[in-house]
Amino acid sequence: MEIDFTPQSPATAAYRRRVPQASEAVLFLHGITGSPAAWTPIARALGDEGVSVSVPLLPGHGTRWQELNRTGWDAWIDSAAEELRELRSTHEKVIVAGLSMGGALALSLGTQKNSADALVLVNPALVIDSPLASGLQLLKHVVRSVPAIGNDIAHPGRDEYAYDRTPVAAVASFAAAQRGLRERLWRIECPVTVLVSGRDNVVGPRSLALLRSRLPRPPRVVSLRRSHHVATLDHDAPRIAEVILDAARVRE
Repeated sequence: MEIDFTPQSPATAAYRRRVPQASEAVLFLHGITGSPAAWTPIARALGDEGVSVSVPLLPGHGTRWQELNRTGWDAWIDSAAEELRELRSTHEKVIVAGLSMGGALALSLGTQKNSADALVLVNPALVIDSPLASGLQLLKHVVRSVPAIGNDIAHPGRDEYAYDRTPVAAVASFAAAQRGLRERLWRIECPVTVLVSGRDNVVGPRSLALLRSRLPRPPRVVSLRRSHHVATLDHDAPRIAEVILDAARVRE
């Protein structure tokens, strides 16, 4: 599948394309501190294949990292759920694809009845892989931000337009939500595909291990051997697009 990685203008803007008479739609969810730019090239390619697509800008993103510190998980999941409801009302089948924190949001949506028909997760984050993780709830009152985690991409010249700092209060909110989500994974009934990069400098192997042990049925796992964390903009992006298109087109 051909993918055009030319950034849209503005690069961090939401991207939506409704294809007339399309019965399938895909909701794409970006990661924490990231932006729709991580998914827009793949979304455009799927739109060309006749699938409706939506890549929302999650609350607190696409502006300044200080804005992200003023929001949190509840706002992100509410925004994602509203987008899913809109797609559900106009399409027979909806796939939810998520990168990193977007993968956690996709899983959370999947725990609800009659939500997604399938989940496609790219390096989903179910734990915070940092020695600071256990102290985040206290640290957020002392430290506003830490060094950036964005743009872990092997391919040169590509950019997810992530924040240049990581806001601690936002990450603390995410970490608190992860704990509850890990306990609800057994509720997910739809098929789950997990795409895992060969070298991920943001999300470690514990997240995949948790998915394998807590989902009611084993996920399909696809290796992305040439990519880093933001694999949706990396060497294996065409493979990711093909997996999502296959999930949208498969008939149960």
